[in-house]
Amino acid sequence: MIIFEFPMAKLILDINYDYDFALIGISCHEKEYRICWALNNSLNIDLAKTSDLKIDTKKFNEPLTHAMFEFDSIEQNRQYYLIANRGEKGLLVAEQKQADFFLIIKGVLPNNDKLEIIKHIREMAFVLTAFEINPNQLKSKENLLF
Repeated sequence: MIIFEFPMAKLILDINYDYDFALIGISCHEKEYRICWALNNSLNIDLAKTSDLKIDTKKFNEPLTHAMFEFDSIEQNRQYYLIANRGEKGLLVAEQKQADFFLIIKGVLPNNDKLEIIKHIREMAFVLTAFEINPNQLKSKENLLF
C-alpha cells in the first residue's frame, strides 16, 4: 500500500499483485547448476542461467541476490523459473527455511501436471523432498514477483 499525502487530501494506492503461479519448494544440498541440470533432464525442459534476482531490503544497503534460471516453453504456454532460496546475505523467503530452491511455473498448468512434476523432482537421487507451496500464504511473497 502506498500513501500519498497532499495538503488537503490523502490518497491511498492499494496494489493487488497476482500470485497466480505454481510454486514448488525443493530441498537438496547440491549446487544450483546440478539441480538445474537434473530438472532439465527429468522434466524435459531447458533452464538456463539468467542474471541473478535482486531484492531490495531495508535491512541491507545492497540488494539480496539469488541465483536464477529460466525457460520459456512456447509449446506448453508456460514459463519455468528456478530460484535459489539461499543467497549470500539471507533467504529469499525466510518462512521457507527448509527449501533450498523454488521452482516457479507460470502459465497453464493443470493440477495433474503439477503433481507429476513434483513426483519427478522427488525421484531425483540427490533431492531430499519437493513440496507445493501456496504463495498467497507467504509473508514475503512479494520477493517472488519479478
